[in-house]
Amino acid sequence: MKLRRIALILAVLLLTAALSACKSQEELDAYREPETTVISPDVTITQQEDDPDTITVSGSGEVMLTPDTASFSLSIHTTEAEAALAQENNTLIAEAVLASLKANGIGESDIKTENISLYEEYDYSESERKLIGYTMNNTLSVTVRSIDSVGKVISDAIAAGATGTYGLRFTVADSSEGYGNALSAAIEDAKYKAEVMAQALGVTLVPVPVSTTETSSSYTPYLYADSSESVMEEAPMYSSGASNSASVSKGELSITARVSVIYAVESPAAEQ
Repeated sequence: MKLRRIALILAVLLLTAALSACKSQEELDAYREPETTVISPDVTITQQEDDPDTITVSGSGEVMLTPDTASFSLSIHTTEAEAALAQENNTLIAEAVLASLKANGIGESDIKTENISLYEEYDYSESERKLIGYTMNNTLSVTVRSIDSVGKVISDAIAAGATGTYGLRFTVADSSEGYGNALSAAIEDAKYKAEVMAQALGVTLVPVPVSTTETSSSYTPYLYADSSESVMEEAPMYSSGASNSASVSKGELSITARVSVIYAVESPAAEQ
């Protein structure tokens, strides 16, 4: 009885294997993975759909803004025979300069110490150098938010004892809106160029770009002459008296944006 049962199981297994072997070549092909040609272990080629035809254009936009903020540096320079005296005098002058800045409405948050240094001064006119004193320098960074008062702020600081000024720059407190307008103009410029090119090539431009990339931006001062016909990039800072103001030209600021845009195009044959 056991031998018959074993023989029956073997017969069923053989029949199943035979039926599996009889599957058609078409059925096997239906389950076959897409073929990939292997050139070398590091290089393969796989067939893909063709990329759409495209046009790549660049665009730029510029917006002019009127500055509303100025910044510059003030230096307080003292030289004395003794280091302690140079420091003491420097501190007194610095306090007077700070008082003048605050009197002109400059807040404490807009006044920052950039650098303080103390060094020896030598006379090299003879064969051996000779120590003649000590120099202390205190440099302040100042931001003026009332743009029309910048000349007076500078002159009053000099009258209070500041011995040097440099690095006058004009900016805008918030340039985000201006840059957004420049960026919009850059995209419109790119779109116009793409439309002209598509028309010349006899193809239709797909309105929605394949990609848009912001390539660069710039923030540049444009200066103009004031009433005295003087043009100053970093305006000379001077004062002939406490009641006078330094002559300053604030000019305009140019904000520029540039983009690269890729548009898909369709040929007349493809449209049909």
